[in-house]
Formats: sequence, C-alpha cells, structure tokens
Amino acid sequence: MTERAVLLVDADPAVRDSLTTLMDLNGFTVHSFSTGAAFLRELPECSVHCVICEADLPDTSGILIYQHLQSLNMNLPFALLVSGLNPAVVRSAHSAGINEIFQKPLVHRRLLNFVSTC
Repeated sequence: MTERAVLLVDADPAVRDSLTTLMDLNGFTVHSFSTGAAFLRELPECSVHCVICEADLPDTSGILIYQHLQSLNMNLPFALLVSGLNPAVVRSAHSAGINEIFQKPLVHRRLLNFVSTC
C-alpha cells in the first residue's frame, strides 16, 4: 500500500496535534511543520496526498506557500485554514487558485472529507 502523506503546516501546536491524530486514525501519514520555512526546507520526498496549511504563518502566508508549490509544478490538493473569515484573504486565495478554505475552529468532518476525496 502506498503511503498517503498529508503535509500539515500550522503554527499552533494544538491544531497540529489534533489534526495529526485525526489523520492518523483515518490511515494517513502526517508530516507537520510549524513554519513555512521548515515546510519548504523539509518538503518530504514521499507520495504526497494533499497539503493543509494555515493562512497566516509566523514567517509567510499559506497563499505564498501554495504559489511556491505551483511554481515547482506540484499541483497538489491544497486546503487553506483561516482564523476568521477575512474576505480579502478569501479573495486572494481564490485568485491564487485555492478553492478549499476552512475556517477555524475546524469542523473536522469537513476537513477529513476533503482529505479523503483528494
């Protein structure tokens, strides 16, 4: 069976722990990162299933990470996590090509459905 890796980028350790547990329980391997720099530096060389990324990271934005992945021709399913539904962030995300946006606090069932259907 091929490893189904979810790449998770979120500055909040509680969110990383919660989502890692959720994904583990549903058969996914999770590689989690607290900053965009750590994610890009250690981008795993495994079969990536999808990326879940916080919009507002300490060192960059989730939108910039998405655009960087696109520049590398890594057209991966990508979910953006936002704290509060900021219309400007949503417009920027949609303009960049990100269609899956989840507002914190998360509804884990919706996020799991996204990951499962990638």
